[in-house]
Amino acid sequence: MTYIPLYQLKAGQYGIVQKITCSKEEMSQKKAILQRFLDLGFCENTPVQCVNTGIFHNPHAYKIRGSVMAIRNEDAAFILVEPLAENCEI
Repeated sequence: MTYIPLYQLKAGQYGIVQKITCSKEEMSQKKAILQRFLDLGFCENTPVQCVNTGIFHNPHAYKIRGSVMAIRNEDAAFILVEPLAENCEI
């Protein structure tokens, strides 16, 4: 299965969260943001939809568990998703 960073989803496209990760070198610096993603509901096997992109494609707005939130691309890169077909709804 091919996973992509969350920010690569196109507007309207769905994906399934597979994992939240970063390099070992970044772990101490990014621990708080990774925990925050878990607190917001970005858990394994959770559906997420990209609902909008910013003017310069940063940040993107995502719908997850009934809430919409904007996440910067550099932070969304830590969330890996399995993309679904563009016309697929969950």
